[in-house]
Amino acid sequence: MAENFEDRLTYLMRRVSTALAQDVDRALRDFSITHAQYGALAQLGLVDPEALSAATMAERNGITAQSMSAAIAGLLDRGLVRREPHPTHGRILQVRITSEGAALLARAHAATGRAEERALAFLDDEQYRVLRDTLRNTMHSMGLYLYTPADDPA
Repeated sequence: MAENFEDRLTYLMRRVSTALAQDVDRALRDFSITHAQYGALAQLGLVDPEALSAATMAERNGITAQSMSAAIAGLLDRGLVRREPHPTHGRILQVRITSEGAALLARAHAATGRAEERALAFLDDEQYRVLRDTLRNTMHSMGLYLYTPADDPA
């Protein structure tokens, strides 16, 4: 472990994460959505096109259920998602993206992608792959939700 505080990975990762989150927030302002709302739309429109519960989306986005509920409420108000009963669990409501939500998501995803490209422009393809794989492995070792193609329903 690095003795110099500024060489510690936790410090470096936090600084990069904060700066990138600020750039993404600026991009999302153009669409009047928050990070949590973008995460919800992305889960519904890009990762898992089926309906999901608020609890599942909260876990996958690393936020509290209360924060996700607030995010979903804002998306519902704008007609970007809709709620529907779960087909087998009567007490669970699922959330599904609407066509308006999918259209907004496509534009927001492109804008946030540009923010990521600016931040990582100095990496070549191999360095990008190594960084991505390292971060995914770190998430896995920490027990964080990590989408894998094996998650896709057959």
